[in-house]
Amino acid sequence: FTNLRKQNLEIKLGYLLMSDGKYHEKGVDVQIAVDIVRGAIKNEYDICYVISSDTDLLPAIQTAKDEGKEVIYVGFENFVSQALSRNCTSSIILNKNNLLKFAK
Repeated sequence: FTNLRKQNLEIKLGYLLMSDGKYHEKGVDVQIAVDIVRGAIKNEYDICYVISSDTDLLPAIQTAKDEGKEVIYVGFENFVSQALSRNCTSSIILNKNNLLKFAK
């Protein structure tokens, strides 16, 4: 988080809920959807990178596209959302070799 904050990126956190002995993140998809829609309507961006495979974001993505925004899906090779790939303007699929370039 420290490196992201140094780049003036805002970090919004959800919360953890325990059920059946396991923790689950909650509230993050709603925050992402609100940011996508609000930013599109307020013209705060031209290109939105969605780094999530959560198909609950599809209505927000469609709203951004309806507002004339480019929406790029960023997925990971071990889990690619075909729905997001089809519904976003374009896709970037990351693999281990892409990410190792940034490891120290």
